[in-house]
Amino acid sequence: MKEKVTQLIPFLVTLTVIGFRYISNWCIDSISFCYGTWVHQISLSATKPLFFFSLFILPITIIVAFVPRQSFNSWLRFAAWAIPLSFLFIANTAVNFTGIGMDFFPFYRDDAARLAGQVFTGVSIILIAWKFIAARCHQS
Repeated sequence: MKEKVTQLIPFLVTLTVIGFRYISNWCIDSISFCYGTWVHQISLSATKPLFFFSLFILPITIIVAFVPRQSFNSWLRFAAWAIPLSFLFIANTAVNFTGIGMDFFPFYRDDAARLAGQVFTGVSIILIAWKFIAARCHQS
Protein backbone atom coordinates (compact mmCIF):
# COMPACT_ATOMS: atom_id res chain seq x y z
CA MET A 1 0.00 0.00 0.00
CA LYS A 2 2.80 2.40 0.91
CA GLU A 3 4.47 1.76 -2.45
CA LYS A 4 1.32 2.67 -4.36
CA VAL A 5 1.03 5.91 -2.40
CA THR A 6 4.58 6.86 -3.37
CA GLN A 7 3.74 6.09 -6.99
CA LEU A 8 0.93 8.68 -6.79
CA ILE A 9 3.33 11.51 -5.90
CA PRO A 10 4.21 12.42 -9.54
CA PHE A 11 0.48 12.60 -10.34
CA LEU A 12 -0.21 14.85 -7.34
CA VAL A 13 2.69 17.17 -8.20
CA THR A 14 1.47 17.42 -11.79
CA LEU A 15 -2.07 18.24 -10.64
CA THR A 16 -0.68 20.88 -8.28
CA VAL A 17 1.19 22.59 -11.11
CA ILE A 18 -1.88 22.53 -13.36
CA GLY A 19 -4.04 23.86 -10.52
CA PHE A 20 -1.54 26.62 -9.75
CA ARG A 21 -1.81 27.86 -13.34
CA TYR A 22 -5.59 28.10 -13.14
CA ILE A 23 -5.53 29.73 -9.70
CA SER A 24 -2.85 32.24 -10.72
CA ASN A 25 -4.79 33.20 -13.87
CA TRP A 26 -7.96 33.60 -11.83
CA CYS A 27 -6.09 35.75 -9.31
CA ILE A 28 -4.55 37.99 -11.98
CA ASP A 29 -7.84 38.42 -13.86
CA SER A 30 -10.24 38.92 -10.97
CA ILE A 31 -8.37 40.24 -7.91
CA SER A 32 -6.74 43.64 -8.27
CA PHE A 33 -3.92 43.12 -5.75
CA CYS A 34 -2.59 40.09 -7.73
CA TYR A 35 -1.92 42.26 -10.76
CA GLY A 36 1.74 43.28 -10.75
CA THR A 37 2.81 40.80 -8.05
CA TRP A 38 5.30 37.93 -8.49
CA VAL A 39 2.42 35.72 -9.69
CA HIS A 40 1.78 38.11 -12.55
CA GLN A 41 5.49 38.52 -13.29
CA ILE A 42 6.18 34.78 -13.66
CA SER A 43 2.96 34.04 -15.50
CA LEU A 44 4.31 34.18 -19.05
CA SER A 45 7.90 33.11 -18.42
CA ALA A 46 7.47 30.23 -15.96
CA THR A 47 3.90 29.29 -15.09
CA LYS A 48 2.56 28.90 -18.63
CA PRO A 49 5.44 26.69 -19.93
CA LEU A 50 5.32 24.59 -16.77
CA PHE A 51 1.58 24.20 -17.29
CA PHE A 52 2.07 22.96 -20.86
CA PHE A 53 4.81 20.55 -19.77
CA SER A 54 2.54 19.24 -16.99
CA LEU A 55 -0.37 18.72 -19.38
CA PHE A 56 1.77 16.47 -21.55
CA ILE A 57 3.17 14.42 -18.68
CA LEU A 58 -0.19 14.05 -16.89
CA PRO A 59 -1.12 10.81 -18.73
CA ILE A 60 2.23 9.22 -17.91
CA THR A 61 1.92 10.13 -14.23
CA ILE A 62 -1.45 8.38 -14.17
CA ILE A 63 0.07 5.31 -15.84
CA VAL A 64 3.02 5.08 -13.42
CA ALA A 65 0.62 5.07 -10.50
CA PHE A 66 -0.59 1.62 -11.58
CA VAL A 67 2.49 -0.10 -13.04
CA PRO A 68 4.54 -2.66 -11.10
CA ARG A 69 7.17 -1.29 -8.73
CA GLN A 70 10.10 -2.42 -10.93
CA SER A 71 8.73 -0.45 -13.90
CA PHE A 72 8.09 2.55 -11.68
CA ASN A 73 11.66 2.49 -10.36
CA SER A 74 13.04 2.37 -13.91
CA TRP A 75 10.84 5.27 -14.91
CA LEU A 76 11.88 7.19 -11.79
CA ARG A 77 15.57 6.78 -12.65
CA PHE A 78 14.82 8.11 -16.14
CA ALA A 79 12.71 10.98 -14.81
CA ALA A 80 15.40 11.98 -12.29
CA TRP A 81 17.66 13.24 -15.07
CA ALA A 82 15.16 13.86 -17.90
CA ILE A 83 12.95 16.35 -16.05
CA PRO A 84 15.81 18.67 -14.95
CA LEU A 85 17.26 18.43 -18.47
CA SER A 86 13.84 19.37 -19.89
CA PHE A 87 13.61 22.34 -17.53
CA LEU A 88 17.04 23.54 -18.65
CA PHE A 89 15.96 23.25 -22.28
CA ILE A 90 12.76 25.17 -21.58
CA ALA A 91 14.50 27.86 -19.51
CA ASN A 92 17.12 28.50 -22.21
CA THR A 93 14.50 29.15 -24.88
CA ALA A 94 13.32 32.69 -25.53
CA VAL A 95 10.00 33.71 -23.97
CA ASN A 96 8.84 35.56 -27.07
CA PHE A 97 10.20 37.40 -30.10
CA THR A 98 12.47 40.19 -28.89
CA GLY A 99 14.52 40.92 -32.00
CA ILE A 100 14.09 43.40 -34.76
CA GLY A 101 13.11 42.19 -38.18
CA MET A 102 11.49 39.03 -39.35
CA ASP A 103 11.17 35.99 -37.13
CA PHE A 104 12.25 33.18 -39.46
CA PHE A 105 12.00 30.32 -36.99
CA PRO A 106 9.43 31.11 -34.29
CA PHE A 107 10.19 28.70 -31.44
CA TYR A 108 9.45 30.06 -28.01
CA ARG A 109 9.32 28.82 -24.44
CA ASP A 110 5.76 27.48 -24.73
CA ASP A 111 6.77 25.48 -27.80
CA ALA A 112 9.85 24.16 -25.99
CA ALA A 113 7.67 23.07 -23.06
CA ARG A 114 5.30 21.23 -25.38
CA LEU A 115 8.19 19.55 -27.21
CA ALA A 116 9.92 18.54 -23.97
CA GLY A 117 6.64 17.16 -22.61
CA GLN A 118 6.00 15.17 -25.78
CA VAL A 119 9.51 13.71 -25.85
CA PHE A 120 9.40 12.88 -22.13
CA THR A 121 6.00 11.19 -22.45
CA GLY A 122 7.01 9.24 -25.56
CA VAL A 123 10.23 7.94 -24.04
CA SER A 124 8.42 7.17 -20.78
CA ILE A 125 5.77 5.09 -22.55
CA ILE A 126 8.44 3.16 -24.43
CA LEU A 127 10.43 2.57 -21.24
CA ILE A 128 7.42 1.43 -19.22
CA ALA A 129 6.17 -0.85 -21.99
CA TRP A 130 9.63 -2.37 -22.42
CA LYS A 131 10.04 -2.99 -18.69
CA PHE A 132 6.52 -4.41 -18.43
CA ILE A 133 7.03 -6.79 -21.37
CA ALA A 134 10.48 -7.80 -20.11
CA ALA A 135 9.03 -8.60 -16.69
CA ARG A 136 6.23 -10.68 -18.25
CA CYS A 137 8.67 -12.61 -20.46
CA HIS A 138 11.01 -13.19 -17.54
CA GLN A 139 8.17 -14.71 -15.48
CA SER A 140 7.27 -17.22 -18.19
